[in-house]
Amino acid sequence: MLRGVVESSLLRSLLRRADSRAFPIVVAGTATVSTLSMSVPFASLLIAAVLMAPKRWRAIAISSSVGAALGGGLLYLAFHHLGWELLFTRYPDVLRSVAWSDATRWLGAYGVLALFVIGATPLPLTPALMLAGITRLPVVEVMLALWLGKLVKYLAYAWLASRFPARAMRTEWPHLETLHALLVRGVGSRPAMPSSDDGAH
Repeated sequence: MLRGVVESSLLRSLLRRADSRAFPIVVAGTATVSTLSMSVPFASLLIAAVLMAPKRWRAIAISSSVGAALGGGLLYLAFHHLGWELLFTRYPDVLRSVAWSDATRWLGAYGVLALFVIGATPLPLTPALMLAGITRLPVVEVMLALWLGKLVKYLAYAWLASRFPARAMRTEWPHLETLHALLVRGVGSRPAMPSSDDGAH
């Protein structure tokens, strides 16, 4: 319920600033907040932002990757300072999940390269960030891997979003109509869809 309300609020905030020159920076801030929340999937917000300003899809994707990497870096530092015992106490379900087992295996074998791959794919990032924080991987390398991974993913998402509506509908979608359609479908009240960007995005 809370997740849906937060997502709806972020969408409305994006809409209010869609015509601003600073819109890509606003989207970057949204990516940071979404990543820090560990619950609101950023991918749907990115697609909505591109539909609001399709001609600026590159700037939106690049700024979003920076925002998501910043959020991921802050989470890394938080997990690093929490330590193993507090992590296990606060997030027992995560530490018992398949994603945690996968992150343990991949980070053990490939280090920060695994963070790049996870960031560039729909795999959950939060368990990998927790493990990276505990094992004290270099923070600069962690943030670089996150940024490059998110950059690859968000450029692909943004490119597809910027082209699909025009090709399918043979018309331009004004951002007001796009967001109105999203909100009419009940973004704030619908059950939240599972997302691989939980905590990352």
